[in-house]
Amino acid sequence: MERRNRPGRYPTEAKSVGTLIDGPSPGLSFLTEMKRGQGRIVLLGSLPAGDEGSEMLERMLVHYGKEANVKRMAEVTTGTIVAPRESETEEIRVIVNMNGEGESVTLPREGFDKLSGERSQQAGWRSAAMNTA
Repeated sequence: MERRNRPGRYPTEAKSVGTLIDGPSPGLSFLTEMKRGQGRIVLLGSLPAGDEGSEMLERMLVHYGKEANVKRMAEVTTGTIVAPRESETEEIRVIVNMNGEGESVTLPREGFDKLSGERSQQAGWRSAAMNTA
């Protein structure tokens, strides 16, 4: 089945920034950009693997983050993710420890843990909810 040259299947305004040279999809786009409003949509056609791939992915995230003027809202240790959420009345950071190591999160300002009620007196605290014991 030929994937290329199928009318209506691929956005014509998207620009391929990199092409795969090996693997199951040689010749297809590795990274595609498409302008949308004042920003852009970036689509990875393949996830880079290994330590080298992780470094590449981090460089891409930093590059596109700088272009979009993204400010880092939290420092996290390996294995922890932070998902910011906002409502009309509050700003929340959903913090998930993915590796069971009980790591730490450094927030840009004081806050509190909604599960334990623990209040941080300053930016940067280890949440009781993240402890694995």
